[in-house]
Amino acid sequence: MMRIGEILGKMRELRLWAVPVVDDHHRLIGILSYRDILMRGAGRDTKVLTVMEPPYSVKSGTSLTETIARTVSWKARIVPVVDEKRRLLAIVTRRDILKCMLDYGIVPDAVAEDAMSSPPITIHQDESIARARWTMLKSGVSRLPVVDDDEKIVGVITLRDIVERLYNIRLTRRKGFEWIRSEEEFLAAPVRDFMSSPPIYTHRRATLREVVETLLHYQISGMPITERERVVGVISGLDVMKKYLEGLVQIRPLEAKVAEVLAKDPISKIQVEKLVNDYISSLSRMVNVIDVKLSIKEESKVEKEEGRKRYRVRIKLATDIGTFVAEGRGWELLTALRDALQVLEKRVKKEVGKRTLYLPPREEGAP
Repeated sequence: MMRIGEILGKMRELRLWAVPVVDDHHRLIGILSYRDILMRGAGRDTKVLTVMEPPYSVKSGTSLTETIARTVSWKARIVPVVDEKRRLLAIVTRRDILKCMLDYGIVPDAVAEDAMSSPPITIHQDESIARARWTMLKSGVSRLPVVDDDEKIVGVITLRDIVERLYNIRLTRRKGFEWIRSEEEFLAAPVRDFMSSPPIYTHRRATLREVVETLLHYQISGMPITERERVVGVISGLDVMKKYLEGLVQIRPLEAKVAEVLAKDPISKIQVEKLVNDYISSLSRMVNVIDVKLSIKEESKVEKEEGRKRYRVRIKLATDIGTFVAEGRGWELLTALRDALQVLEKRVKKEVGKRTLYLPPREEGAP
């Protein structure tokens, strides 16, 4: 029942991207993140209960390897640790995991180029903060390398930078400091005015051990990879964990494969697979995802839009609490797909929400 304004200062102090939410009995009932706050447009007086996402957790005693696998599968910033009655005992952050990997000598023997995400998503220094926010939320990333007219890196801006600045403006204006710029002025301002500069970055041939040491030293979650000052990729602690899991004989995180309709369009195929797999990661925090089937069909015979392709997307998700189906239609494939995924997510959340506050803890191995 706390309010968003009471939480942000502590999150900033502890450099946490997300925090667990508990009830009066200290039982885990949700997760609150910067992304949730920004996407919901929550004000400082908004109660946490109305913004939080359904909870996910591991039991005390879960192995490090299993915790890494869960973190990668869920794309989690934090992993709450609970007891048999779902009472919160601790949290494990990505920083905690990376430090353990260093201490135990299990950082993969590879270089940054082997684990980076590419091609990178960047933003020009003259584009607006609003554009940066929209790009991060749309693409499912939390930081953007900032480039100049020559495509050379000049800074980095993060989702946390934007959220903290927005709420600082709201708080200061409420205290009567009228000289503080408005939210509208801030969102219209160019990225260069608020980016972190000079940026922290690394190069293609840096070892993953060097990457981890840099992330921990500067307390950042990820950084650009450059070649001759131009961004060629981005690497995060999660990418290092993924590389570690590749060398193990175990179940890989479930990923959807796209229909053959996109076989001749590799760019759209990459965009669709990323969007679908981001949603799978989010949903797997709430339920055990058993299988996902994605169908994409072209509806070319449409009278009003002769010559254009209209897409019909159908998604079937099998989970441990039931099967969910959703459809979407549209002239733009990603729009139709996102509509279907949002409907699917809403249905799963509704079902999980019925169980979270009133049912006993899940069995071992369930979120």
